[in-house]
Amino acid sequence: MIKRLLSKSATRWLIVGSATFLIDTGLFLFALSLTDIVIASNLFSGSIATLFNYLSHYHWSFASNREHKESTLIYLAFFFMFLFLGTTLVATFVNSGLEPAFAKVGSALITAPISFFIMKFITFRRSSYAK
Repeated sequence: MIKRLLSKSATRWLIVGSATFLIDTGLFLFALSLTDIVIASNLFSGSIATLFNYLSHYHWSFASNREHKESTLIYLAFFFMFLFLGTTLVATFVNSGLEPAFAKVGSALITAPISFFIMKFITFRRSSYAK
Protein backbone atom coordinates (compact mmCIF):
# COMPACT_ATOMS: atom_id res chain seq x y z
CA MET A 1 0.00 0.00 0.00
CA ILE A 2 2.76 2.47 0.92
CA LYS A 3 4.69 1.61 -2.24
CA ARG A 4 1.60 2.43 -4.25
CA LEU A 5 1.16 5.76 -2.45
CA LEU A 6 4.79 6.64 -3.09
CA SER A 7 4.72 5.82 -6.78
CA LYS A 8 7.13 7.51 -9.13
CA SER A 9 4.58 10.09 -10.26
CA ALA A 10 3.44 10.77 -6.68
CA THR A 11 7.03 11.33 -5.52
CA ARG A 12 7.76 13.61 -8.45
CA TRP A 13 4.45 15.42 -7.91
CA LEU A 14 5.48 16.02 -4.28
CA ILE A 15 8.87 17.44 -5.34
CA VAL A 16 7.39 19.70 -8.02
CA GLY A 17 4.51 20.65 -5.76
CA SER A 18 6.90 21.61 -2.95
CA ALA A 19 8.97 23.75 -5.31
CA THR A 20 5.81 25.30 -6.72
CA PHE A 21 4.57 26.03 -3.20
CA LEU A 22 7.85 27.76 -2.31
CA ILE A 23 7.76 29.86 -5.50
CA ASP A 24 4.08 30.69 -5.02
CA THR A 25 4.35 31.54 -1.33
CA GLY A 26 7.58 33.52 -1.73
CA LEU A 27 6.18 35.61 -4.57
CA PHE A 28 2.87 36.05 -2.71
CA LEU A 29 4.56 37.37 0.42
CA PHE A 30 6.89 39.59 -1.64
CA ALA A 31 4.02 41.06 -3.70
CA LEU A 32 1.90 41.48 -0.58
CA SER A 33 4.70 43.41 1.12
CA LEU A 34 4.79 45.78 -1.87
CA THR A 35 1.06 46.18 -2.51
CA ASP A 36 -0.78 45.08 0.63
CA ILE A 37 -3.45 43.66 -1.72
CA VAL A 38 -4.14 39.98 -0.94
CA ILE A 39 -6.11 39.08 -4.06
CA ALA A 40 -3.73 40.74 -6.55
CA SER A 41 -0.69 39.26 -4.79
CA ASN A 42 -2.18 35.76 -4.88
CA LEU A 43 -3.18 36.04 -8.54
CA PHE A 44 0.34 37.23 -9.44
CA SER A 45 2.16 34.53 -7.49
CA GLY A 46 -0.23 31.80 -8.60
CA SER A 47 0.20 32.65 -12.26
CA ILE A 48 4.00 32.57 -12.14
CA ALA A 49 4.13 29.40 -10.04
CA THR A 50 1.65 27.70 -12.34
CA LEU A 51 3.86 28.10 -15.39
CA PHE A 52 6.66 26.30 -13.56
CA ASN A 53 4.19 23.71 -12.26
CA TYR A 54 2.68 22.87 -15.64
CA LEU A 55 5.97 22.49 -17.46
CA SER A 56 7.47 20.39 -14.67
CA HIS A 57 4.48 18.08 -14.44
CA TYR A 58 4.10 17.72 -18.20
CA HIS A 59 7.73 16.83 -18.83
CA TRP A 60 8.76 15.12 -15.60
CA SER A 61 6.17 14.21 -12.96
CA PHE A 62 3.60 12.51 -15.12
CA ALA A 63 5.53 12.26 -18.42
CA SER A 64 2.36 12.80 -20.37
CA ASN A 65 2.13 11.46 -23.89
CA ARG A 66 -0.68 13.83 -24.77
CA GLU A 67 -0.09 16.72 -27.09
CA HIS A 68 0.75 19.97 -25.31
CA LYS A 69 -2.38 21.57 -26.76
CA GLU A 70 -4.70 18.97 -25.25
CA SER A 71 -3.10 18.82 -21.81
CA THR A 72 -2.67 22.62 -21.72
CA LEU A 73 -6.38 23.23 -22.32
CA ILE A 74 -7.35 20.76 -19.60
CA TYR A 75 -4.71 22.16 -17.23
CA LEU A 76 -5.84 25.75 -17.81
CA ALA A 77 -9.46 24.87 -17.07
CA PHE A 78 -8.47 23.37 -13.73
CA PHE A 79 -5.89 26.14 -13.13
CA PHE A 80 -8.58 28.83 -13.21
CA MET A 81 -10.82 26.79 -10.92
CA PHE A 82 -8.00 26.23 -8.43
CA LEU A 83 -6.76 29.83 -8.70
CA PHE A 84 -10.26 31.06 -7.87
CA LEU A 85 -10.63 28.55 -5.02
CA GLY A 86 -7.14 29.25 -3.63
CA THR A 87 -7.54 33.02 -3.84
CA THR A 88 -10.93 32.81 -2.15
CA LEU A 89 -9.49 30.67 0.63
CA VAL A 90 -6.45 32.91 1.15
CA ALA A 91 -8.57 36.08 1.21
CA THR A 92 -11.07 34.47 3.59
CA PHE A 93 -8.32 33.27 5.94
CA VAL A 94 -6.55 36.67 5.91
CA ASN A 95 -9.82 38.55 6.44
CA SER A 96 -10.50 36.22 9.40
CA GLY A 97 -7.28 37.42 11.01
CA LEU A 98 -4.88 34.66 9.97
CA GLU A 99 -1.36 35.73 9.02
CA PRO A 100 -0.90 35.73 5.20
CA ALA A 101 1.80 33.02 5.25
CA PHE A 102 -0.45 30.71 7.28
CA ALA A 103 -3.40 31.55 5.02
CA LYS A 104 -1.34 30.48 2.01
CA VAL A 105 -0.34 27.23 3.73
CA GLY A 106 -3.94 26.51 4.74
CA SER A 107 -5.13 27.05 1.20
CA ALA A 108 -2.44 24.70 -0.16
CA LEU A 109 -3.33 21.99 2.36
CA ILE A 110 -6.89 22.03 1.08
CA THR A 111 -6.23 22.24 -2.66
CA ALA A 112 -3.06 20.12 -3.09
CA PRO A 113 -4.54 16.63 -2.59
CA ILE A 114 -7.40 17.38 -4.97
CA SER A 115 -4.93 18.77 -7.49
CA PHE A 116 -2.83 15.59 -7.49
CA PHE A 117 -5.75 13.35 -8.42
CA ILE A 118 -6.97 15.71 -11.11
CA MET A 119 -3.51 15.95 -12.67
CA LYS A 120 -2.80 12.23 -12.48
CA PHE A 121 -6.14 10.92 -13.69
CA ILE A 122 -7.45 13.72 -15.91
CA THR A 123 -4.93 16.33 -17.04
CA PHE A 124 -1.85 14.18 -17.65
CA ARG A 125 -3.54 10.80 -17.98
CA ARG A 126 -1.57 8.51 -20.23
CA SER A 127 -3.40 7.87 -23.45
CA SER A 128 -4.26 4.31 -24.39
CA TYR A 129 -2.13 4.76 -27.50
CA ALA A 130 1.57 5.57 -27.55
CA LYS A 131 3.12 8.09 -29.88
